Amino acid sequence: MNPYAFFQDMSVILVAAGLVAALFMRFGWPKVIGYILVGAFLGQYTFGGSFVHDPETVNVLGQIGVIFLMFSLGLEFNIRKLKRVGHVIFPTAAFDMAVMIWAGYIVGTKFLGWDTIPSLFLGAAISDSATTLLAKTINEMGWGARRFTKYIFGITITEDLFCIGVLALLTGLAASGSLKFTAMLLSMGGLLLFLVGVLIIGILIVPKVLNMVGRLQDDESLLLATLGVCFLVAFIAFQLDFSLALGAFLIGVVVAESEPLKRIYDQCVPLRSVFSAIFFVTIGLLVDPASMLANWKTITALTAVVVVLKIINCTIGSFLTGLDFKNALQTGIGLAQIGEFAYLVALIAVTSGAASNELYQVAVGVSVLTTVLNPFLLRASDPIADWTLKKMSPRVRLGMDTYADWVDRFIHTRTSGATTRLLRVNIALLALQMVLIAVYFAAAVMLAKIDYTRFSPLLEENKRTWLWALACLISVPNAVIMLFRARSFGGVVTDIMVSGHTAQSRWAISMRRAFGLLFISGALAALYLEVTLLSGLIVPEQAWARGVVGLVLLVVGVVGWRRFRRFGAESLQTLSNVLTQEKEAGHQGRLLPHAWQVHFVLPQGSLACGRSLRELDLRACTGASVVGLEREGEIRVNPSPNDILKSGDTLLLLGDGTQIAHARAMLSEPNEG
Repeated sequence: MNPYAFFQDMSVILVAAGLVAALFMRFGWPKVIGYILVGAFLGQYTFGGSFVHDPETVNVLGQIGVIFLMFSLGLEFNIRKLKRVGHVIFPTAAFDMAVMIWAGYIVGTKFLGWDTIPSLFLGAAISDSATTLLAKTINEMGWGARRFTKYIFGITITEDLFCIGVLALLTGLAASGSLKFTAMLLSMGGLLLFLVGVLIIGILIVPKVLNMVGRLQDDESLLLATLGVCFLVAFIAFQLDFSLALGAFLIGVVVAESEPLKRIYDQCVPLRSVFSAIFFVTIGLLVDPASMLANWKTITALTAVVVVLKIINCTIGSFLTGLDFKNALQTGIGLAQIGEFAYLVALIAVTSGAASNELYQVAVGVSVLTTVLNPFLLRASDPIADWTLKKMSPRVRLGMDTYADWVDRFIHTRTSGATTRLLRVNIALLALQMVLIAVYFAAAVMLAKIDYTRFSPLLEENKRTWLWALACLISVPNAVIMLFRARSFGGVVTDIMVSGHTAQSRWAISMRRAFGLLFISGALAALYLEVTLLSGLIVPEQAWARGVVGLVLLVVGVVGWRRFRRFGAESLQTLSNVLTQEKEAGHQGRLLPHAWQVHFVLPQGSLACGRSLRELDLRACTGASVVGLEREGEIRVNPSPNDILKSGDTLLLLGDGTQIAHARAMLSEPNEG
């Protein structure tokens, strides 16, 4: 890298981006568009030569921007939130991607005259919405507290995960001309191991480490420790051929469980602002106006297909899975774009020889065009949704509200018996222990590819032995926990088979012991089979080494039996707290330290009088929420969306200063009808 060229490039980019950001802020335009235009202006295509001398280094800085954007998004998107919105995001993402891949295939084969494989790559390129763009746009608009945004982020992250699997399938298809299910399964299996490894192991270790560093009251140490973990996980994701953004988002979700979350978030915001601006400039550097002009008909038509179909797909999917119509429509409008994954898919298609360069230019053109349109569409989503609701007949609107209420009650009131719950928990925990053991051995295999000669020739010569021994040693606690879970599983199965009045009989007790022994034996067999298969990838050739390691494992297992059992119970409690305890309000308090609770008396003649909270949709319009209602001395906490407001009602509003001000103004507006 030429230091002179680097500093020249950065000075030009940051000065231009700063001026454009100020200009766009002055007129209330989305700054993302300004950054892309800066990149196009400075790129090599616009004036026949680039103002950027070292685009590769600038692109690296842009990727750092992606990491900071996705990491900060993960800090705001904790696991409890993902659990609560899962019933919407997973079906909607799957439905949207399936329709878009099919649409890309039809457009490619029927209208562009392409072969099957390039058309499938085109479908994959237009199937995934851009998480990075939405994170930047929604942050600039101050819409982070709106209800539909958490579903948008969940859907885009889910589509990123699905897109990785689709890429694995298409890459194998391009290489051989036939479906390679083995390669696809290996890729999806690796993705599953990565997800489980980061989330489970991370939750058990990372928050504790950051809590210890946070108690030092030194922000510099806390920031460096946090960024070290963030970049390490992003690097591991990159080494496994996954997205940097995926790794950064997942570790952000993990760090969100730590106590110094507010301090970490505040320190990351300035870094995110600088590097994310560079990232969007790098997108603009790819814009080739001449190529886009030559393919303008294809780009325009495909942009219309993306915008229209994604709005329809995501609106239908999110409405059918529980969102009310307005939030579902805003979700669809927000997702009507494609982003950085389009470049990746198109680049893989071109470099593998599956498609011509035309696919890449079309994908870049559609991505840039939808990126430019999306902030304007998102800003217009409020009036579009309100206009659509006004044009609906009262019967249709009532039917939609009734359906949304029914889905909401169904999702939040589902209960199951204690026995069934225990059965599910034990099955999940058994599977989890096996997955974690697979993660350990996969990590050992990856570490075995590194050359350790520079540390010690002896270390390099025996690396398979010590890495295999380390993976086996770390797996011992999981094996102990697995055996206890298997015994508990056997007891639950016995309770299902034995009726209540015979549960304490000798026959029932003997049956419980027999089933416990049977399930422990099954767990041991499964454990032996898994370790044997995984060890085949790294087990040392020396018989003495295998014997020594086996003996050490036996001693460790016997001596640490009770300790490992206690560790398993503590880990289970930690995971249970993460999934069930309602810390989200506390997180919001840390991320929004200026949140207020304000009492507001509804004046006579207000437009809110005679309308339900659902019809008013105060949170979607202002960001503030009605968390309490007092009427004639009666206090209602978390009033129902169907409660009709009356003049004189005292509303308890929750939000920051700007949101409260907007809510006051809206509730004070007179009813002109």
